[in-house]
Amino acid sequence: MNRVVVVGAGPAGLSAALRLAAAGCEVTVCEQASVPGGKACSVTSGGYVLDAGPTVLTLPETIAEALACVGEDAADWLELMPVDPAYRAHFADGSRLDVLTDTDAMADQIARVCGAREAEGYRRYVAFLRALYRYECREFIDRNVDSVRQLLSPGLARLVALGAFRSLDAKAASCLRDPRTRRLFTFQALYAGLAPHRARALYAIISYMDAVAGVVHPPRTAHRPPHAGPRPRRGPQRRRSQPTGHQRGDSAR
Repeated sequence: MNRVVVVGAGPAGLSAALRLAAAGCEVTVCEQASVPGGKACSVTSGGYVLDAGPTVLTLPETIAEALACVGEDAADWLELMPVDPAYRAHFADGSRLDVLTDTDAMADQIARVCGAREAEGYRRYVAFLRALYRYECREFIDRNVDSVRQLLSPGLARLVALGAFRSLDAKAASCLRDPRTRRLFTFQALYAGLAPHRARALYAIISYMDAVAGVVHPPRTAHRPPHAGPRPRRGPQRRRSQPTGHQRGDSAR
């Protein structure tokens, strides 16, 4: 049996450990903190438990898939509540848009606030986002790519045809004419540190995760997922370790 040590019990480390355990490896996860979580950890202060990182989650099925690798059902370990609306946007002209993951309900709202033509454009943009996620996730995000040659695939041609390498702002403008809706469905590129006019439309996949697939929240703060199933039947062992050449900042500050 192969023995593997995973350094760091953040979401990526835990996901890797579960998949390695499912593949038959003997896995030990080392974490310098007293609890798992990494950037999704929590801080206890004055009797309150506070999120030190994310407060909401997207694509919760990725957590379910990791736990399923070792025969566990995420529903047995973790309660997730949908956040609806995901956002509530207030604009300078006094108008407001709630971001709803129900496409029909969102289109109806846009029709009331921005007009029927804009609602039609929103439906076209959602169709683009769904196709973008389907091609980008399957061919690139959820797949190991070990060389540049492996990038040259039918999936790449599909993304080019879809307009995924255009400017995000320009791609959105081809569907959304109202600056309010364009801002609402492109600002997510800022999560990756890119302004929409500088980002490629590839980054609209973040908008898909937020505004189409939907946002969920663990009621007992977002550090809960790293604690889900701490020791599944076929899962890895966890040890607290000393820092491995890198000292995290004091999370209480």
